[in-house]
Amino acid sequence: MIHDKAHDAAPLRAGRPTDERKTEAIIDAARTVFFSEGFAAASIERIAELAAVSKVTIYKRFGDKAGLLEALVRRQARHMTETIREANRGAATLEAQLVNFGCTLMSFLVEQKHFDFDSMLAVGKQRHPETTRRFFDAGPGTMRSELTAILKQARKRGDLILDKPQRAAEDLLSLWRGFRDIEARFGVAKTPSPAEIKRHVRHGIDLFLRAYRAD
Repeated sequence: MIHDKAHDAAPLRAGRPTDERKTEAIIDAARTVFFSEGFAAASIERIAELAAVSKVTIYKRFGDKAGLLEALVRRQARHMTETIREANRGAATLEAQLVNFGCTLMSFLVEQKHFDFDSMLAVGKQRHPETTRRFFDAGPGTMRSELTAILKQARKRGDLILDKPQRAAEDLLSLWRGFRDIEARFGVAKTPSPAEIKRHVRHGIDLFLRAYRAD
């Protein structure tokens, strides 16, 4: 898994498919350059060259490198939420919804590109501390909001008993990430298979439902 006032210019304007393609091309180029050269060393000039646009176009749409990184994080989060929502269209139970959510999230979190993302965000935060909240809202904040929405609906149906849906969402996210995230960061565990991820996600859900399921 970034636009705010200044970067909403990066915006995909209705009725402007060519602009949308150009915006996506710029984000693609930024991703390539950020990952190959690192955020600090990446230049707007190189990104513009790769996207076949002018530097002025990038500055007008994204403001600066931090804006480009924000857009990249937002796109990843958007892709994940769209994947989860599509999978959950046919989900018959709360458990099935949570499994779809957890497997999608954890499949991303255990990949190397997630740690590359984290590294870039850390550099971006140091160089542009004012963007920290935007980075959070673009990625982790979006996923927390999506999970909170699922839990609120479950509470409305009477499936769960919880006073604070967001705190409950944070509990489940913590169960999923657990120690696996630390092992992955230190490289002391191999990347889990889809089946292993699913078992891990289900275990977290079982513990979560023991605390919050309605009797």
